[in-house]
Amino acid sequence: MSKICGVRVKNLTTGLLRGANKTGHRGWTTEKCIMCGTTLDFYQGYELKNIYYCPKCLSKGISAYFCAADARKVHYKCPYCKSELKPYFE
Repeated sequence: MSKICGVRVKNLTTGLLRGANKTGHRGWTTEKCIMCGTTLDFYQGYELKNIYYCPKCLSKGISAYFCAADARKVHYKCPYCKSELKPYFE
C-alpha cells in the first residue's frame, strides 16, 4: 500500500495502461462491416486485402467500412452515397 496526498492507494500502477485503453487492444484495431456486421481486423486486413471503405462517407463522419463479400455484392459502389469504394490497404 502506498500513500498519495494522504490517501491510501492499493496496487499503484504508474504508466501502465490496462484493459481497453491498452495499446494493441482489439477494440483499437477492429471495425464492423456497415452492411453485415462482420468484424474486420485491420492487422489481418493488411495481409488479406479484404477491407474496403467509402472516402466520401468517412469524411462525413460515417464509419463506412465494407467486407470483401459486401463490396462485391454492391459492385464496389457505396449504397449510401453511390461513390466508388476504395481498398483500405493498397
